[in-house]
Amino acid sequence: MEHKQANAADQAYAYVRERVISGDFAAGTRLTEWQIADALGTSRTPVREAMRRLVGDGFLQFRPNVGTFVGSYSTKEISELFELRALLESEVAGAAALRISGEQLEQLTVLQQRIEERGLDLGRDNLERIAGLNREFHRLIAQASDSPRTVGMLTNAIEAPVVQQTFRRYSTAQLQRSFHQHRELIDAFQSRDRSWARDAMSCHVRAARFAMLNASSEQAGGS
Repeated sequence: MEHKQANAADQAYAYVRERVISGDFAAGTRLTEWQIADALGTSRTPVREAMRRLVGDGFLQFRPNVGTFVGSYSTKEISELFELRALLESEVAGAAALRISGEQLEQLTVLQQRIEERGLDLGRDNLERIAGLNREFHRLIAQASDSPRTVGMLTNAIEAPVVQQTFRRYSTAQLQRSFHQHRELIDAFQSRDRSWARDAMSCHVRAARFAMLNASSEQAGGS
């Protein structure tokens, strides 16, 4: 029974997480245990556990006597989050340049080919497809770095919903730039150039920060 509830809690966690990342559950949306349980055809108990985990991981926010809502980020929080990511992930990329294997380099190259196979299509389906492949691209770099402590600190910054939603805010030019930066990272790894890899990753993350802050500013101006 406990095993079934654990599986149901994992299912509820994944269901809400993916819909927060995709934007189906927009920032500020109130979610209830009944709503999620009904959608999944399960009881409230595993949903309650999943929602606690989602609050702890920053996907949801709990307000006493009000309810549980999809988390939102201020401009300052977005800036700080991407700054932290730039610092940590550039170090990870630098370490990866010295330790990455030929097989891992080939995997990165294939991943980037798959990321770009539908060109600069900004349709939702393609952006969600790219986002999943992008997570795998960065995960592989983290694995190649063999830097578990730094990667551990980086994980929370990468998994934040606002980071996972980056591709949904890109213009065609910004998406093209992201593709170019990935290819530059692969070149830096092939050359075993630690400084180049660090600088390329820092530029990549800071460009993503600009896109998110710009999109956030435009939304605020239009509200």
